[in-house]
Amino acid sequence: MFFSGTDSEKKGKEVRTNLYYFAENQMLDCNQYIIKDPTTDELALFDAGNSISLKGLFKGMKKLNLNPSNITKVFLTHEHVDHVLGLYPLMKLRKENPFEIFAYGETAKILTEGDESRIIPGNIGISPNMFGVKIIPLKVTDLINTKEINISSEYKFEIHYTPGHSLGSISYYDSNKKILIPGDLVFTGGSFGRYDFPGGSLNILINSIKYVNDLDVDYLLPGHMGISSQGNQQIALSYKMIQSISFF
Repeated sequence: MFFSGTDSEKKGKEVRTNLYYFAENQMLDCNQYIIKDPTTDELALFDAGNSISLKGLFKGMKKLNLNPSNITKVFLTHEHVDHVLGLYPLMKLRKENPFEIFAYGETAKILTEGDESRIIPGNIGISPNMFGVKIIPLKVTDLINTKEINISSEYKFEIHYTPGHSLGSISYYDSNKKILIPGDLVFTGGSFGRYDFPGGSLNILINSIKYVNDLDVDYLLPGHMGISSQGNQQIALSYKMIQSISFF
């Protein structure tokens, strides 16, 4: 199995003012998003990637004049390997200046317990060693009772529970900017998340996609594939596609 090298730059761009997108590297990585607070230069990172891609993320950040040392918060969409393993090397680098980790419900529980079997499902045939990581219990703030989070004076996200891909999956939604960060719930081009991992469910995934389909979304910023400024069209296409397979 091929994994991207540590020096493979994650290509980044500014999607909206102080909101940046970094495209996933090849093989079990994810898209990542950063919001910069213009008053403090502090950075909020959405999803941590697969750990191997961390140096590539730093390279992409530096090209956009973003300092990795300014990451103060990491917000997770769910608990899977390609979204959380980057936490562990980042913690080592930031041992003297730790950042806060935020996750929802089951995701927070899994990371707090260091439950490797839930982070890396056995049916995909990989181990943390392949990523140079040892999974250990983490200190995580659970968002289960949080309705919204203020990232900066410019961005405020509602927390929406959107399971189906995993039990702890959430979507971050800025109703003013019409931005949705749905993790692996829904992608561009009519695609949607897998539902065959532990905690996954086709019927629940359909309901979650239906739920976000009713939100007013311009910018769809998913966990994989590309991003889109025609969010509602893309979500509606994915909803149509997943409904069609549910009849078989």
